Amino acid sequence: MSESAASCLNCGYSLPDGPFCPQCGQKRPHRLTPGHVAHEILHVFTHADNTIIGFVPQILLRPGYVVSEYLAGRRKHYFNPFQFLLLVVGLAAAAALLLNYYDGTGAEMRQRFTGRMPAENLERMVAYFHYVGKYYNIWWLLLLLPVYALLTWLVYRNQGWNYAEAFFVHVIIGSVFHLLLAVVLVVLWALHTRALASSNIASSLQVTIITMYLILVGRQALRLSWGGAVWRSLLVVAMGVAVSVGLNYLAFHWYVFWAA
Repeated sequence: MSESAASCLNCGYSLPDGPFCPQCGQKRPHRLTPGHVAHEILHVFTHADNTIIGFVPQILLRPGYVVSEYLAGRRKHYFNPFQFLLLVVGLAAAAALLLNYYDGTGAEMRQRFTGRMPAENLERMVAYFHYVGKYYNIWWLLLLLPVYALLTWLVYRNQGWNYAEAFFVHVIIGSVFHLLLAVVLVVLWALHTRALASSNIASSLQVTIITMYLILVGRQALRLSWGGAVWRSLLVVAMGVAVSVGLNYLAFHWYVFWAA
């Protein structure tokens, strides 16, 4: 592949002198060689700020700083947060499948309620937990994330955040939650420890992470006092738990009893 191409092979823009395309930012084309591959691998570990390797400790330890920088427009330094969220949500869903976290709960419910409810409702209960596990990522991304973003915007709007910015805050916090959830579930699987959705591991971890990280974001990004950061975080979480429990209650009873 020629390094003197007249136009960018990525976007077709005419290339002036210089190492990068001014339109899309891609480097001038070159044929891959062992040297180029070694350089790219070395670059991952020596320039890790905008890679996953660098992004993980940033959101774990300095979530408010990441939020502040990103909302201020300084974004090139970071791995794409939206891509990272999709990745870790998928990892958490895969870890739950590995541990039989939701389907095992359905089986436990069948054993617990056999003879105490009609067989049709019992089988629909088992199916409900199966579908919760199968479509967990869609449930969380399309429903819980927007709801928590709305509640956060309502509580923090006087601090200058709009809805999209509150949504981004929960992209960061949701990334931390799903990353840690995936780690916890994989560790439990490796230790051959039985864990089911009825044990509330995921929900307890979610409440803890959202509370802690909203406080951190309030302190690091908004410079709130400890008191101001804590009460706002607790209010958002309390409302979020109420909405989440209510939606779960309605969905469960509709599918298991009302739609039967």
